[in-house]
Order: sequence, then structure tokens, then C-alpha cells
Amino acid sequence: MNRGEWGEAYTALRLLGDKRLFITDENDKNDKDEWMEVLKVIRRETNDRVVTYEYSADGETVDILINNNNVSSVPSVSLLNTAELLKHEIINGRGRSFNVSDEIITFLNDIEIQHLKAKSIEKSDIFLDVIDPRSSTVRENIGFSIKCEFGENPTLFNTGKASAAKYKIQGMTPQLMKEINALVDSKNHAAVSDRCNALKGNGCNLDFVGYEFAKRAKCNAFEENLELINPLLPKVIERIMWNHFMDGCNKVDIPSVINQIIIDNPVNISRPKEKYPYMMKMFLYSAYCGMTAGTLWDGKSAVKGGYITVKETGEVVANYALESDSFKEFLYKHCYLDYPSTDEKHGDYGKVYIEDGEYYFKLNFQIRIK
Repeated sequence: MNRGEWGEAYTALRLLGDKRLFITDENDKNDKDEWMEVLKVIRRETNDRVVTYEYSADGETVDILINNNNVSSVPSVSLLNTAELLKHEIINGRGRSFNVSDEIITFLNDIEIQHLKAKSIEKSDIFLDVIDPRSSTVRENIGFSIKCEFGENPTLFNTGKASAAKYKIQGMTPQLMKEINALVDSKNHAAVSDRCNALKGNGCNLDFVGYEFAKRAKCNAFEENLELINPLLPKVIERIMWNHFMDGCNKVDIPSVINQIIIDNPVNISRPKEKYPYMMKMFLYSAYCGMTAGTLWDGKSAVKGGYITVKETGEVVANYALESDSFKEFLYKHCYLDYPSTDEKHGDYGKVYIEDGEYYFKLNFQIRIK
């Protein structure tokens, strides 16, 4: 497995061993005096297999239940010890994917972890029963996504064909289309920035005509979803892509990207310093809540808990989505633009093509959390 997948098993072991989950603020700083007390850890491994770990009355033993049937118990200290061993092996693992020692594999099997990657439900990888420190109340079945700094930065908004901004090209010819589409990088992938420069250098004009049609939704779902968040967002998101590819804006962290939007003010609004950051925070939060490009979203939130971060040191902390303003600020400060594969099954952008006798070009993006 890769580091992120091993990190999910590590998170479960660590939470059960520590019995607490520290809370961080929008700057990803945690207060050592503020945490949620962990009462249960729930892993929905498959549609038919839910494994629950809960402390017994003595507080020293963890009972293991499969589909609410008690199957075994294990000392909590053994969970913590195995977490330490697993952390060491993840940090020192070689290659993108690797195995861990037989000792750890045996222990994971003994505690009924059969699927390292639990089934994600409503954007959540793990579910907890906790005591909320701010209200001293028990919150049950709170879902958290897990992002692991041991591995690759996780994606907040996944690219897809339907998130592509579509442009009609004026001034294109069959020969120029062939020349532009022949521009590739050292790995024989589409050199999108070079192609954009060639379009500009040859005097082509690109007019934004909307977002790609989503076949599953049978409509322009991404544009519909953006308009639900804010009617001005379709143009703002398009301008963000344009700034990167066409105007050479190399900044990718969201605050810097939005600072350029504030300067450009593409939809000519008042109070741009307040409105554009707010729009982007709502977009990021909506993506966390379940909004995608390929299906129509009704605006309802799938948020229950937030993000659990496994630090490079192995420390496990949480960004609490129920405190929505702080969580939105966290996303705003820690997200960045990424530009994914251009192949037809993924982003499907960066090439000149003909549709109904007209020339078109598409740009696309995704967002990761650093």
C-alpha cells in the first residue's frame, strides 16, 4: 500500500491508543490543552462490514465489534505500541508503495482490519464517537476525512471532464491545429502552457462559452453547481484557469490566486477584497461538503466532522468542520491549485478540436490540500 493507505490504519491505532484527538485552528496550530476524548472508532470497511472499537468499562481494554457483534478484545496499550511501530515503518518505507513487517500485518488481522482503505462515505474515511470539549456533550458517528502528510497531498476538488472551461477559437486553421496539438513535454504529455502561448502567438482569440456538458447529469452540472453557490462563480473560476495558463500567473496557493482575482476584478463587483475570498471559501467548503463537477448538487452538506491530519511526525490532529468559519479559513489558507492529467478519461483538456465545424480548446484544474 502507499503511505496514505497505511496512514488510515495508523490513524485508527493512534486514536485508540491516545484516547484523544487534538483540535487545530485555521492556521493548523493545536492547543495542547484542547482535545476531543475518543470513545469509539468506527471503520466502514465495506457495505456489509462495519468494525467498531470501543473502550470497555475499565478503560484499559478495547472491545472489537463487527456489525455490532462483539468478537474480541485487546489491551489499549498494544494499539499504541503497534501505532509506534507502524509509524516508524511508514516513515522509512521505500518506494511509492511498500509492505510492512509481518508483526504489524498479524496484529492488524487480529484486530479485524481486513481492508486498509475503508469505504469512504459522505467524504469520510473514519467515524468517531467523541466528547466535544466546547459543550461537554457526546457527539456520535462523526465522520472525518483523513489526510496523511506521510504521502501525497490529498485532493479536495477532483478534476473531471465536466469541470473543463470551454473556449471557441477564432483565427484557427487545420495546419495550425496540427502544429499546436503536436506540442508535448519530455514525457510526451500535452504541453498545455506551450500550446496556450502558441494560440496567443498566432493571433487566435479565445471566447469562453461555458463548462463541459456532464453526460451523467445530462446538463452543464458544474456551471449549475457554481451558480448555486454564487451566480458569479462560473466566471471567477474560469478566470482563475485563464490567469494560470494564458497569462502565466505561476502562483498556485489560493490566497495568492485570489489576490490576482481581486486586482483583475473580472466580474466588476464592489468590495472585491471581501467578496472574492468569501466566494472561494464557499467553493472550497462546498467541495468538501460533496459538490462535484459531474453531478447536480442540491447544496446540502455531507459534513459531519472535518479533516484528521496525520503529521509527518505521526501526531494526529483534527480540523473541526462544525466550526465552519474556522474550517473555511483553514481550507482557504491550505489549499492550492493543481493541474492534472490531460488524457481523455481524466481532465480531457489542452488540445484544439473541432465540434460542429468550429474550433475549440479547454482548460481544467483540481484543488489539493497542502
